[in-house]
Amino acid sequence: MSMEAIAGIQAFAAISAARAGARGLAAQATQTRVQARSEALKYKAQGVKVLDNILATDAAIIARAGAGGIDPLSGSAKTLTTFAMAKGAEEKYLSEEGALIALRSGMAQADNYEAQASATMMSGIFNAAAAFGQAYAFNKSLGAAPKSPLEPSLQTTATV
Repeated sequence: MSMEAIAGIQAFAAISAARAGARGLAAQATQTRVQARSEALKYKAQGVKVLDNILATDAAIIARAGAGGIDPLSGSAKTLTTFAMAKGAEEKYLSEEGALIALRSGMAQADNYEAQASATMMSGIFNAAAAFGQAYAFNKSLGAAPKSPLEPSLQTTATV
């Protein structure tokens, strides 16, 4: 088998391995993006529950104050409503920050996987080129094949 054929096989193997590695990393990037979006949605759902809880708490305060003959929009009832709103808003903002952090960190990790996939492909291409370069260098180190003795340039004329 010639050195060129061996180099071709090595180059094919390098590209194939790089392609497989890059596909695996690209799949990890996609999976990481999906997980990040899923986590962000969980935080957003938590934020919606917080808003529902704020409304339920506010309604309960107003109903109890009204049932007790107290003005629900002033005094201690108003203070309780304001306190519940403040705590609820704090929880809502925390859930929004959690969603943003989950999404951004997941996307950054996915970008990292994609960069690794690109580097893996480039490495495979360089390895393939190196295989051909090594074959070329090996053939050059062997030198040229000797010329046939029947070639006229090598025949010497005998002088008598």
